[in-house]
Amino acid sequence: MLKISIPYQKLLHLLEKLDIREEELGGLEPFHHLFISRKDEYAAYLHHYFLAIPETRVILEHLEHPEHLIRAWAYWFETLFTEKPGRDFAARLWRVGLRHVEVNVDQRYTNLGFSITRQFCNRIILSSIPAEEAVAVSHTISKLLDFCLLVETSAYIEATTRCDLEVIKGIADKVRNPVTVIGGNIRRLQKKVDTGDPLYDIYGSLFSENMRLERMVLDIKHYIDMFNGEPNTGDISIEEIIAHTIARLEAERRYGTVRIETALDPACLHMEGDRRDMESLFYYLLQNSFEAVDPGNPLIRISSCMEEIPYRCIVVEIFNTGTSPKEEDIEKLFSPFYSTKSYGTGFGLPIARLAVRKNYGKLELIPVPGEGTKVRIALSMARAQLI
Repeated sequence: MLKISIPYQKLLHLLEKLDIREEELGGLEPFHHLFISRKDEYAAYLHHYFLAIPETRVILEHLEHPEHLIRAWAYWFETLFTEKPGRDFAARLWRVGLRHVEVNVDQRYTNLGFSITRQFCNRIILSSIPAEEAVAVSHTISKLLDFCLLVETSAYIEATTRCDLEVIKGIADKVRNPVTVIGGNIRRLQKKVDTGDPLYDIYGSLFSENMRLERMVLDIKHYIDMFNGEPNTGDISIEEIIAHTIARLEAERRYGTVRIETALDPACLHMEGDRRDMESLFYYLLQNSFEAVDPGNPLIRISSCMEEIPYRCIVVEIFNTGTSPKEEDIEKLFSPFYSTKSYGTGFGLPIARLAVRKNYGKLELIPVPGEGTKVRIALSMARAQLI
């Protein structure tokens, strides 16, 4: 069985966004018996429906014990009205989603199953619940089914993506040691020839390419580790993380003669996020800015402000002089392995976007024609600043 840790924080965040309130669940409670009493009818109806679809009939007809599946559907329908949505409920749904991956169920049929369930519930509501209460009951059940669908879909996506990433990570791990050995041997061979020998430059070029491959392997590992990790959010100082990142880049000799201007809004100096993710975010974005800056006017400007629409958040903008990307190339820049630089790994911006998405933010790359490029990052404000 697939063993992927349950991302409780992410799932409970979905529950919070659906806003399923206690009073709504209380309004549904008097009608629980109407639904629970028809759990077997529901399971039989679902089974009959999927038997009529050739693609799913093949799966059902090859089950060794189809009665187990029918009982599982009846049990799932019953728990929809006997368990309150929370950690345990989410965990069970998560395991169902993983199970769908194990038995190779197409997620489209899972989505269809939830649509059928919604229709089945609405028929009960229309036939058995007073009109003045029917709308509220239907609304609450829709929220519960939405939560079920979101959790199971999250598990399905996580499991299928995890499998793909594990293959890539395995390749990267296997490549890393040979690449290191090759790089060392190239350097030793270069030291054995004079600087005027044509072989010296050839070895240098090979060594540079080998170093790029080493960096790519490390970035792949970093991307996968970030993808698999759960964010541990907390209060983060924007000033501190920017200063730390600049110092790190300066130590790596990436700073050069670049002028850095900062204009941070004193009203919003703290954001909510995972510290490691945010360190990666600003490192790769600033690294990209340093590399792209105009040598004739090497300027990077970092500013921040607060925005209220569509929700209250901190917006950090990083502007650098230099050639603006073409509009048609912007989305490509966020694709792994794509790079416009001969020495680039193609993982800087994908890692930055992943860090933002994991922390429920948004990242945009905006060309400023004739001036340079601006990166706009919207992130959650620290909870203390929301009060």
